[in-house]
Amino acid sequence: MNPKTLYVFAIVASAALLSCSDSNESKRKGDADVPHEGTKWNIVSVDNYALTDVGMTGVVSKTGSLSNAGAFYFVDGDTKGSFEMTIEGYNKEDLFTYTKNASDSTVNIVNLDQSVGVTTNQNVLLLSGKQTSATQMTLDYVSIVKESSATGIFTLTATTIKLEKQ
Repeated sequence: MNPKTLYVFAIVASAALLSCSDSNESKRKGDADVPHEGTKWNIVSVDNYALTDVGMTGVVSKTGSLSNAGAFYFVDGDTKGSFEMTIEGYNKEDLFTYTKNASDSTVNIVNLDQSVGVTTNQNVLLLSGKQTSATQMTLDYVSIVKESSATGIFTLTATTIKLEKQ
């Protein structure tokens, strides 16, 4: 193949790849998608959050409150679930285990995960609160920490996350 034909082929291939990409969507920082199953509870609001991302190229620190930030999923009759949340352009998703106390409607969500190898990762997810009605839940202790020797440390705390069953 001569250089001119190769150049034209490279341009056409690049254009085809770009047209298939999701370049119109803003790229989010954060976690890869995880599979979600179970009953969906929309995140109605996240109150008084503090987000800190200490990366290899700098520090980002943001605070605020917002609505419609994603969803939690609880598998009925089981102790597992997942969530997806977007705050300040950061996508956070994870699997978790949970307990629900029938007598006082408290809910505790936990995930502790650690891996050691070429890259060391630590993931700590602690949330607790109360289901206040059949369709309302308030998480009033929120702490998410993701640490990686490759990318840095991400922390998210909030005074309250309000959920509504879909």
